[in-house]
Amino acid sequence: YDNIEVDVVWRYDTGFDVTHDIDTSFNQKLAPFLQQLKASGGKMWLDTKNLNTNNIARATDELNQLIAHNQLNKSQLIVESNDTNAINHLDKNGFYTSYYVNFDKPSELNENQIDSCLTMLQTIVDNTNCDAISFPSWWYDEIKEEMGNEDIDLLTWCHLTTQFEFFVTPSCYEMLYDPQLKVILVKDKGELHL
Repeated sequence: YDNIEVDVVWRYDTGFDVTHDIDTSFNQKLAPFLQQLKASGGKMWLDTKNLNTNNIARATDELNQLIAHNQLNKSQLIVESNDTNAINHLDKNGFYTSYYVNFDKPSELNENQIDSCLTMLQTIVDNTNCDAISFPSWWYDEIKEEMGNEDIDLLTWCHLTTQFEFFVTPSCYEMLYDPQLKVILVKDKGELHL
């Protein structure tokens, strides 16, 4: 695929490690993925799992070096984090950033809890230099209702939904026509999928 999402963990000793869990490594570096990105000319969503105030400067330096080495453009990357300091630092360095929304499912919350989540998200958007917010699709209706008039991009994923299932699910299919929604991730099980 030309456009993919990759989970990465920043490690002081080895740099960006392609893995979902901070305590797990498969010794897979980010560099080969960026080489493939150069070949495809596509885009990559980097879901960073542990960027923070303490590591963001070194992580940004490495990301800049990888981009330069592979002759990529920063516009080919979305860098996602749930750390507002990391997002602000990345923004100052010219990256397209997204704040990762990690709330419980709205169906598991009462109305006051949902309102509290949305108020917190609005505060983050107002006080952070993020270009987008990224969230699981089960939050789409609430976020769209609350922030539909905001000058911010929306990015989502349909958890465990295949491409086929996405197109035959009316609520998912409707998202395709939302101009504020810039990316929708869907799952595809390849031969190496476990």
